[in-house]
Amino acid sequence: MIKKHYKDVKEEVITKFNSTKTTIRWLITKEDGAERYTMRRFEIQPGGQIGVHSHLEEHEIFILQGDGLIIDGEGNELKAVLGDVLYVPPNERHGYINNGTEPFVFICVIPYF
Repeated sequence: MIKKHYKDVKEEVITKFNSTKTTIRWLITKEDGAERYTMRRFEIQPGGQIGVHSHLEEHEIFILQGDGLIIDGEGNELKAVLGDVLYVPPNERHGYINNGTEPFVFICVIPYF
């Protein structure tokens, strides 16, 4: 078993997919012994975003703080707030925008390929 505090995990700036004002912490990875999934913590500052993109892997997301928009690049938006749970299927286009006044923070779990 492993226990750690999220603040003890290195925070990295994300610029991929035209992302702005966004950081990631890789909370649980293969280096921790996780064989099937990785857990990540994203933090998007007000006015920041993760641009629209897609992946082979599905995403399971839990909103921890703030509120934001989940977008698909086709003009569709879903508002996401504290306590919401999202599922993004494999290959589905998606992006995130923090249009609020506080950080938009969420956990995202994905499988390894």
